[in-house]
Amino acid sequence: MKSLTILATPINAVGHVNAVSGALKPLLARGHRVIFVMEEAFEGKLSLLGFEEEIFRMEKDKDVKNPGEAIGKLIYNNKMMGDFSVWEKFENLLIMFHGDENHEQFRAMDVAIKEAIKKYSPDAIYFDGVFLYPTIHYSGIPWILNYSTTPITYEFDETNEIPPGCSGFPSNGNRDKFDEFNKLRRKLFFSSKANDLIERLGYKRYPDDNILINSNILTVYGYPNEINYPYFEKKNWFNLEVFNKRPPKLEDSLNHFIPDEFFNSTLNGKWSGKWIYLSMGSMGSFDLELMSRLIDSLKNTPHKYIVSKGPRHNEYSLPENMYGDRYLPQTSIIPFVDLVISHGGNNTVTEVFAVGKPLIILPLFGDQFDNAQRLHETGYGIRLEPYKFTSEQLVTAIDKLLYDQTMNDKLKKASERIQNENQHEMLADKIEELLLVQTNA
Repeated sequence: MKSLTILATPINAVGHVNAVSGALKPLLARGHRVIFVMEEAFEGKLSLLGFEEEIFRMEKDKDVKNPGEAIGKLIYNNKMMGDFSVWEKFENLLIMFHGDENHEQFRAMDVAIKEAIKKYSPDAIYFDGVFLYPTIHYSGIPWILNYSTTPITYEFDETNEIPPGCSGFPSNGNRDKFDEFNKLRRKLFFSSKANDLIERLGYKRYPDDNILINSNILTVYGYPNEINYPYFEKKNWFNLEVFNKRPPKLEDSLNHFIPDEFFNSTLNGKWSGKWIYLSMGSMGSFDLELMSRLIDSLKNTPHKYIVSKGPRHNEYSLPENMYGDRYLPQTSIIPFVDLVISHGGNNTVTEVFAVGKPLIILPLFGDQFDNAQRLHETGYGIRLEPYKFTSEQLVTAIDKLLYDQTMNDKLKKASERIQNENQHEMLADKIEELLLVQTNA
């Protein structure tokens, strides 16, 4: 079989990169070549997984040591986190999307991809993001679209069968609100400013100024069937269900990832025996006020917490019933806890679902609202408002999920189904089939 060369070009944000690497790992095992085009902050991180890296550098990132730190600060400073409405946050997203800093990053990535195409002559490009780089669109090379977010994020449905992406509206919600929010979303996805940038880069504008360009061979997304929208079952997309599926290894246990002293502690005889993982993501943990509220609400409960502290880990401390570090091996830890508290990023939601754990989601921005609402309305988790919850509400939600046997049985059944299926190998089969047919034509 011919060896394929695939250029991976996700948005340079942790969630998008992790999703693409999870989707493409099986291709490495089959002897194919996968090269990631990445900013300097990611240097060395993909090569550890066996991928090749094509690194480009931007002056603004010269002092950034971790890729999540820069984008977390950007989102926080642009008021996409904080006590603002869903509408306000999407308006702020529009401002950030069309800002000089984002456009400069887009230009640099487009140039880097163009150079990588010349260097590697790839058989295909694997793209993850909303705004397709024009060098991909006009290259003539087959490209695959990867949606690492909730599938409704970039989808427009004139029949209102699905709620508008990034709204967090319930599926059976007010259709008038659907229409109103979709008008706001069109300012992002049908953008004259974005196409002005495309022209400045020397390309033709996209038709109707629409930056939502469909893949010319395959679209991939990841959303567990139990919470998926029926709308997407009718589309010819490939559903991985979870991008990074890591079944627990028999030799693993929590004490491999946390200090013995904390693992063996009984909290002076008060420990409930329950483990809870708390992560607001590399972006959400940038908000120290939010992290402080969460810690203060949980410090007097009888459970033990493992906390992903994030880029500002040195700026706050944890109480006796918590252990944390800047970053933790999330996929290795979550199979051994009883509950997860999260911001609701798509990778976290699907990874937790795949190992059968209940979720409390405190959504901050973007598709996190949709994930929180979807788990809540399908009965697989609880949604709380991150800047309005009370300590009593959070503790009550924890107790409900920890001891809801019916829900935990449903989650266990879903996990067993996902672990027994082999979607990743099926995707690799599909990619080989599509590309080898084209390269042999």
